[in-house]
Amino acid sequence: MMNERRKVMISIQEWYSIAELAEKTRISEPSLRRYITKFHPYFMSKGGNRAKKYDSTAIDVLLRIKKLYDAGYETIGVADVIKHEFPVIINDNKRDKTEESHSARALATTEDVTELKKVLTEVNQKLAKQEEFNALLIQKLEDQNRFIKEALENPPPLLLEKKTDEEEAAKPAKELKKRFWSRLFK
Repeated sequence: MMNERRKVMISIQEWYSIAELAEKTRISEPSLRRYITKFHPYFMSKGGNRAKKYDSTAIDVLLRIKKLYDAGYETIGVADVIKHEFPVIINDNKRDKTEESHSARALATTEDVTELKKVLTEVNQKLAKQEEFNALLIQKLEDQNRFIKEALENPPPLLLEKKTDEEEAAKPAKELKKRFWSRLFK
């Protein structure tokens, strides 16, 4: 999901000047500059100071910032909300005056983190069920082991009776065999 979003953003990436952003968002240029200055980690840019351009994702960030200010949020509140809704841009700061700024998108957005939390919760629930099953299985095995040890140490009386009965039944057959042979060789 995250890779698909990144591919789409790269393929449709457009760059806008402050004037173009003001036209698209209907936010005044001074307000745009103030928003970009206060919340610079959320904007990907290229070019120098006067010719600086911002990528198309800036429109969503700027509109959200304006909406939060219009709703009465203070700057700290706005910062808290957008840090959960938008990825931070990481700039490499290794550039010449003519070289464009290189930046990378955050590895995960709040949507991605929410999805990961959901998956981890499901995994933890399944692990808890597996641990419960394992505990029951170990208990059953211990019970079986204890039963086998007790049976070997103290055989049940019925088993002893059957063994005795078999031994008694075998005695007459042995005696008959002895008599036959003893009669034959007399």
